[in-house]
Amino acid sequence: AKRLLLVATPRDFYVSFSQTGGAMDKLTHAGIYGVEASVNALETLYGVDIGYYLRMNFTGFVELIDALGGVEVYSDQEFTVEPIKTYRQGYNQLTGLEALAFARERYSFPDGDYQRAKNQMEVIRAVVEKCSSFALVQNFRPVLEAAGEHLETNMPKEHLYGLAALQLGDPGPWTVETYTAQGDSAYRETWSMPGQELYVILPDQTSVEQAAALLEETLPADLRSEGTTPGEDRT
Repeated sequence: AKRLLLVATPRDFYVSFSQTGGAMDKLTHAGIYGVEASVNALETLYGVDIGYYLRMNFTGFVELIDALGGVEVYSDQEFTVEPIKTYRQGYNQLTGLEALAFARERYSFPDGDYQRAKNQMEVIRAVVEKCSSFALVQNFRPVLEAAGEHLETNMPKEHLYGLAALQLGDPGPWTVETYTAQGDSAYRETWSMPGQELYVILPDQTSVEQAAALLEETLPADLRSEGTTPGEDRT
């Protein structure tokens, strides 16, 4: 079965990563020190080993979706992003630019980042569904060009091409599941910006353990960190 699990982690989660020596910082600050620091923070939080990462810039995001002919994205509420579009409750056919605005908006929602994370996962779900259709076969070359020019990854090219070949050979649907880790708002000093208290989210341990359990169920055995409790500092 082709199954995809999307786990959203709030950018303000109060975590540690290798550079901090055990001190706590915001997850978003890990990006200052490179993608490897962000990977390490998530590995520590959830007790998993992350073998590969993919990072795409906004231009690549827009071009990839346009190369697919746009995507149909579900919104659980109506909101407007000026001057781009008013998104209706239900399914919306979106261009790349419209999908980017949908995925970035947070000020329209009482839940802010939590709703944004949910919307981002809905965009990914829509892209996966489009790639599972005949659209990938029809537009494979422009999709590959859009991804190749703007994608940063440590995944070997032959692995990427193998995944694409697998989907082209078996263009059936994927089962996409989503989960958003939860926490409590607080103000704390961070390792990257000492001497002042910043807004953070203190991870809810039960929520972290639930996310870790879903990851353990989905990931191959060699991508699980044996003997590590989710949320435990492994640095």
